[in-house]
Amino acid sequence: MTALYRGKMRTTKKYMLWLTGGIMSLLLAACGSTGGGKDAGTSGNGAKSAEENVNKGPVKLVFYSTAGWTQEAFNERFGDAMRKKFPNYTIEYIQSGQGAGLADLMAAGQQIDVFWQAVDVTIQQMQEYKLEYDMSDLIKKHGLDLNTLEPSSINAVRSLSGGKMYALPLVINTAALYYNKDLFDKFGVPYPKDNMTWDQVIDVAKRMYRTDGGQPYFGLGTSITHNFSLNPQSVPYVDRKTEKATILTDPKWKSIFEVIVEAYKTTGGTALGPTQFVQNKNIAMTEGLANLFLNLDMTAMNWDMVRYPTYKEAPGKAPQPYPTLFGVTSTSKFKDEAFQVLQHMLSEQEQLSLSERAVIPVLQKDNVQKAFGTKSKYQGKNFQSILSRKFSPMPDKTKYDSKAQPIYNKYVPNIAKGEMDLNTAFRSIDEDMSKMIAEEKAK
Repeated sequence: MTALYRGKMRTTKKYMLWLTGGIMSLLLAACGSTGGGKDAGTSGNGAKSAEENVNKGPVKLVFYSTAGWTQEAFNERFGDAMRKKFPNYTIEYIQSGQGAGLADLMAAGQQIDVFWQAVDVTIQQMQEYKLEYDMSDLIKKHGLDLNTLEPSSINAVRSLSGGKMYALPLVINTAALYYNKDLFDKFGVPYPKDNMTWDQVIDVAKRMYRTDGGQPYFGLGTSITHNFSLNPQSVPYVDRKTEKATILTDPKWKSIFEVIVEAYKTTGGTALGPTQFVQNKNIAMTEGLANLFLNLDMTAMNWDMVRYPTYKEAPGKAPQPYPTLFGVTSTSKFKDEAFQVLQHMLSEQEQLSLSERAVIPVLQKDNVQKAFGTKSKYQGKNFQSILSRKFSPMPDKTKYDSKAQPIYNKYVPNIAKGEMDLNTAFRSIDEDMSKMIAEEKAK
């Protein structure tokens, strides 16, 4: 072998060692940049980094809801966090209102990338306009772990989606019992406590229902729709298999109606609820959604809250969850981008921030749950009463539920005023439901 050849071989070996080392360095750097540590941007719920496969170019995502939220409310709860994480995306929210209903927007050809609403209307409204889209492949592609999220909410989505995933729950609501401390102090009645039954709460409401100095004071305000929809006995409006109303076939409705009728009697048969509780300040207690203090200014009230009352037929059971669902639409041109924005809102970082502000998180991590309300502007409130029990499971939801609600509510005032007995009201509800379901099937 010549000296020249040996020299070339040594040069070739050195080059190959340098090339191999360089490739290994690149591989190691790449692995380090996508690791599962906190610095990699992991979601905290088993999902991949939201940075993976993100479109770096300009993307406009339009969010829409028929809930009627203001721009400020959407931004405070969701929009600001989305824009901070994805500065290259334009996050637009269209507020529903006059001329901006879902039918109006669809007729005008308005692009909607994400539709959101409460669990009992989201998927139904998406299906009505063929906006539903199964996100199962996106969930798998981006590594979102549904097992870390509140199970009843996920089950409800699957049930409403026919086994698919037309939406994701980002936050949860539920029911709570509020009371005006000043009125209890005024009349020397002990404050309500955690773990009360409905019978006990009604007894207190009767004591507080009075006229003093010509001023009427009322016992227990009600939110009938949420009382029925979130009842701890998990009674559905419609049997999913038979597609018939349950009012005559499920005996649990009797105790549910009896409670709401007795509550109505402590407000003089008048429909008084959470809004009047805050504005009028002459109602001792009210049941209502657990986020009442987020939607109404309660800073001028001396109020607190306790665990939602239980039925003697279902001792110790908490109300159902009431998740807010967000669905990527079938018409969106940016499905991956829209999904990853939703995925980020399910990250530990964002769910913790929501929880601290007393927005019920859907992520079931101990530190997220324990942080609930710790940074709320309303300090010293019994916030943990909302999360101190496991939610009762939601019954099977149906496409008829949103239209069933007003039918079930309709006759409560008549019963409370003695104009109709329970049996007659139940038969009337059943007749109205049968007519509504037949009309929906005929569409």
